[in-house]
Amino acid sequence: MTHRPLSHIRVLDFGQYLAAPLVGMMLADMGAEVIRIDPPNGPAFDDPAFRMISRGKKTVTLDLKSDQGRETAIELAKRADVVIENFRPGVMDRLGLGPDVLRAANDQLVYLSMPGFASTDTELAALPAWEAVIAAYTGQFTDMGLNRRLMGINPSFTPLTLASAYGASFGAMAVLFALNARERNGGDHIEVPLAAALLEGLIYNCEQIEDYPERYKSPREVELDRRAAEGLPTNLKFEELSEFLDPFYRTYTCADGRGFYVVSGSVATHPRRVLEALGLKDLADELPDFSAYLDTKDWPAEWSMRNYPVGASDRARVSSAMKEAFLTRPAHEWEELFGTAKAPATAQRFSKEWLADPHALASGLVLRVEDARHGEMRQMGNVAWLSGERRQQPRPVRRLLIWAHCWPKPRVLAAPQIAVAVGWMA
Repeated sequence: MTHRPLSHIRVLDFGQYLAAPLVGMMLADMGAEVIRIDPPNGPAFDDPAFRMISRGKKTVTLDLKSDQGRETAIELAKRADVVIENFRPGVMDRLGLGPDVLRAANDQLVYLSMPGFASTDTELAALPAWEAVIAAYTGQFTDMGLNRRLMGINPSFTPLTLASAYGASFGAMAVLFALNARERNGGDHIEVPLAAALLEGLIYNCEQIEDYPERYKSPREVELDRRAAEGLPTNLKFEELSEFLDPFYRTYTCADGRGFYVVSGSVATHPRRVLEALGLKDLADELPDFSAYLDTKDWPAEWSMRNYPVGASDRARVSSAMKEAFLTRPAHEWEELFGTAKAPATAQRFSKEWLADPHALASGLVLRVEDARHGEMRQMGNVAWLSGERRQQPRPVRRLLIWAHCWPKPRVLAAPQIAVAVGWMA
């Protein structure tokens, strides 16, 4: 039997909503025993998505505002390796369960805090930092997306929970780093502010380079610069945007009406592969093709097929030829041709299609899970696969008899101390 790498680790998960519970799920996927601490009225975020990120966990109901609940939590922490929480700074301290208290009870404890903003920020630390608050405050809604800027519709909300997703990834990594160093350093208190994690994840989109050469700017960036210099409004219509997208980085419509997304401008050989897959070899042969690493004074043309973006002199004819070609076949046929040509592109699909996709199901990227409350659920597979464990069904959420799972020797707690039930979580 394969022992997963964290099978010797016990985690107390005080997390609510997304960020901290997602860290707990990742650690559970790697074999950790994760005990989710629920308030008396149940989790604050009681949603099918929360059921998924609770997989593999055991649950205990505790009233942390009571002396008995707090004492039980401290006893659990004495026998744990990791504590995860994502409350505002100071909340766990007010409950008597802050890092100083729990690490005094267990000096080997790795304590992960995931506030929205830094605890050292006296003004923002107490702000109720919901996902959208973090996104709005840090500029995600306003700065991201050249399309939105050209259309003049900023700020624009996105439902993607990027701060929690990036924060969970960095939080899980930080816990593993601290566990690895524990023999040398003892326990630790780690803070991963979600605002910091969001900017780390989106740095490519918000970087600013002084005196960025014009030849490296995308058509949309050039158009934004032009409108700013001439005092023109940013009021493009959606259907006009496509003409400001590079031919090798955009969506085309196929004969069956499905969109086909081409992302083939980053590797020197990809644009030619795309054109040849589309039956446009003659066009490819006409386009300038030379080393883009030559000094620009030695360039025989304004652009090369080996570098992004396509030059203004050829952009319209390349995109027009590609549009016409895509309309001659349905998307599934283009997928086969592009796959054979090893040209990066694919038909666009809805999430619902991916959850039912035979490739996703056969490979274990999507799992069928029988849930006690919701019936069959389609869930994401483990975030990492170990040899011999691929496509393994995740462990369901369970409530537990706390003495049977958490203490080396059975210890029965007084009934008022803890609410427990045995079996699958209802």
